[in-house]
Amino acid sequence: MSIIQKIQEKGAWIVFILIALALIAFIMMDSSVRGGFNKTTIGKINGTTIKIDEFQQKVANVEKNANAQNMPHSQVVTGVWNYFVQSTLLKQAYEKLGLVCTTKDLDMALFGSNPPPFLRNFVNPETGQYDVNAAKNALAQLKRSTNSQQKQMVNEYLDQEQEQIMMAKYQAMVFGGAYIPKWLLNKTMADDNAIAQVQYVAVPYTTISDSAVSVSDADINAYVTDHKKQFEQKEQTRNISYITFSAAASSGDSSAIRSTLKDLESDFASAKDNAAFVASKDGNTQYYDGFMSAQAMQFPNKDLVIATPVDSVSAPYISNGNYVITKMVAKTTIPDSVKVRHILVATHQQDPSTHQLYPVRDDSTALKRLDSAIAEIKAGANFDSVALKYSDDPGSAQNGGVIDYFTSGRMFPEFNNFAFTGHTGETKTVHTGVGYHYVEILGQKGSTEGYKVASIGRQIVPSQQTIDSVSNVAAAFVASSQTYNGLQENAKKQNMAVLPAQGIKENDYQVGNLGESRDLVKWIYEHKVGEVSQPVEIGDNFVVAAITNIAKPGLPTAATVRPYLEQLLKNKKKAKLIIDSKFKGSTLEDYAKSAGVEVATLDSLGFDASFVPNMGNEPALVGAAFNKDLLNKVSKPFAGTMGVFAIKPLSVSAKSSLEGPEAVEGRMKQTWFQQIQNRILGALQQSAKIEDDRSTFF
Repeated sequence: MSIIQKIQEKGAWIVFILIALALIAFIMMDSSVRGGFNKTTIGKINGTTIKIDEFQQKVANVEKNANAQNMPHSQVVTGVWNYFVQSTLLKQAYEKLGLVCTTKDLDMALFGSNPPPFLRNFVNPETGQYDVNAAKNALAQLKRSTNSQQKQMVNEYLDQEQEQIMMAKYQAMVFGGAYIPKWLLNKTMADDNAIAQVQYVAVPYTTISDSAVSVSDADINAYVTDHKKQFEQKEQTRNISYITFSAAASSGDSSAIRSTLKDLESDFASAKDNAAFVASKDGNTQYYDGFMSAQAMQFPNKDLVIATPVDSVSAPYISNGNYVITKMVAKTTIPDSVKVRHILVATHQQDPSTHQLYPVRDDSTALKRLDSAIAEIKAGANFDSVALKYSDDPGSAQNGGVIDYFTSGRMFPEFNNFAFTGHTGETKTVHTGVGYHYVEILGQKGSTEGYKVASIGRQIVPSQQTIDSVSNVAAAFVASSQTYNGLQENAKKQNMAVLPAQGIKENDYQVGNLGESRDLVKWIYEHKVGEVSQPVEIGDNFVVAAITNIAKPGLPTAATVRPYLEQLLKNKKKAKLIIDSKFKGSTLEDYAKSAGVEVATLDSLGFDASFVPNMGNEPALVGAAFNKDLLNKVSKPFAGTMGVFAIKPLSVSAKSSLEGPEAVEGRMKQTWFQQIQNRILGALQQSAKIEDDRSTFF
C-alpha cells in the first residue's frame, strides 16, 4: 500500500471522527435546548412557564409608559418579574378556590356607582350626570378601535380591573377566616392597660471590652443551626471585595462646563422666544412661562436670581450637581394667593398609572361645548349647576368649579398668569395643555413681587480625558493584581481601602453601596473565588473587584453572617461574664454593690412598651416585670438587649382605658387585616417552586 493511500485512509478516518464529534455536539446542544435550558422561557412558577417574548413585551410597555418618571431599566425588569411571579401565584390560588371574575363583576366595577376616572367624563348633556349608556358605548368603540395603541391601553386597563376584582374576592375569603375570640380581646385590653412599678439593676455590655471575648466559627454555626428558618437561603449568593478609583469631574472639567454656560449668557439675554431657546440649549429643563413668588421658587440661589434685572442673565451657580444660568424674563406685582372658579372642557386627560396625557376630544368640539356652558351662564344659569353639567375637572366640578385660595406656580402657566395678573370679578377663556377653561377670579389676597424666569443647566460630569486617565490607572492596578491576595497587597501599598459587598444574587443589579452594574454582577457569576475583575465603571467610579466567597443554597457559612452575628454572640458571652463576676448576693442592693451601680426604679412601665426609658428596646425586662410569680421577689440575673438585668416587680395595676371593647376589636382587626394583606403574596411565594432564568437574558 502506498504512503499516499495510507494518508488518504487516515484522512478519511479523521474526517469521519470530526463529523461524528460535530453531530454529537449538535445532538447534545439540541437535547439541552429541549430538555434543559429553553431560550423561549425566562422562568417557571410552580410549573407555569413565563415566555421571554411576553416578558420583554411587558418590559417594553412599562418603559414606554414610565418615560416621564425616568424609571431605570433594572427597576422595570425587576418590577415586571415580580408582577409575573405574583400574578401567576394568585391565578393558581384563584383556580384552586374556583374564583372567577364574571361579566357582572366587571360591569359593576366599570359602570357602577364608582366608575373609573376616564369613564366619568361621559355625562348626559342635559343633566350633567354620569351616563352609563354613553360610557358603555364609548368603551365598546374603544375596543373596536383601529388605533393599536389605544386598543392596547384599554385591554391592559380591563385586565388590571379584573385582577383587582379577583384580588378583592381572594382577600375577602382570607379575611373571612380571621376572627378575634373574646378571650383574646379581653387579654389584649388588659395588656394594653397594664402598668408595673419595678426596681432593677442594670449592667451594660459595654462594661466589658469587645477584646475580652471572641466568637469562633463554631459559635456562629451553632447559632445559625438553631435559627435555620431565619438564615436559610433559597438561592446562591456571592461576596466580593473591591477598591474604587474616583472618576468624578475634576476642577478643570467643572470650569469648562461653567464656561459653556458663560458663553450662552449674551444670546440668552437677547432671546425673544425663551421657551425655544431653553429647549434648544437644555433638553432636560422645561420653561415655565408663568409668574411666581420668591416663596414658590423651589431652587437654591434664588436670592441671586431675584436680584437679576429683567432681560439679564444671572452668573452661573451650582444646583443639584448642575451649573445653571437663569434669565429674569419679567417682574410684576402679584397677589399672595388667589381663589377662582372654572369650567374645564378637556381635550386631554392624564392616565392615573402612567401620568401621560391622552386625547379625549379635538379643539373645535371642546370650544363648542365650552361656548354652550358660557352661554348658559350669561343667560342667567347658576355657575354651580353649569360646572356640574359641563366641567371635566372632577376635583372642582362637585364644588361649583371653585378652587380655593392657592399660591403661584402651582397651575398651568396660562391659568396661573390670568389668575395672578387679572382682577377680581374678571372672566376669561384660557387654553392649557389639558383643554379650555372658563375662569372667573373670585378673590385675591396679599401682595408680593412676581417673577417669570427661564433657566438652562449643564450637569457637572467628568470629561472623556478625565475618564480615560482614571481608567488607565485602574487598568494598571489590575495588571499588577491578578489575584485577591495581590489586590490586597497593592491596595495596602497605595493606601487604598478594600471594601466588602456581600449577598449578591445572580439576578441583582445593585452591588452593595456602589450602585447598579449588571455587567459586574454577571462577571461575578461567571468567575471563581480569588479572581480579579477588569475595571468596571459604576457612577463616578471605576471598580476593581475580587470574588471572596460563594454561598450555596442552604445555611450560610460563618464568614458570610459574621458581620451580622458577631456582636450579638459577643454580648451573649459578655452576659455570662457579667453574671458570674458582677451579680453577687441575693438582693438588688447586693447586686448593685457588687456591680458598682445604683438600684433604679420604673414607676409606670407599660406592658405594651416597646421602648424602656434610658435603656431602649428591652422585651425581656418588660416580660419579667409583669411575671406574677416574681411579684415582690428578686429575679435571677438575665441577659437583655443592651445589658444584664435583675429586677424586683413591686406592683402590677391597670390604668383607666380610653377605648371600649368595640374600638379595641376594630383596631385589632385593622392591624390583623393589614398584616394579612401584606403577607399574602409573601406566603404564596415562600411555598412556591420558582425557577428564575433572568440572568440568561438580562
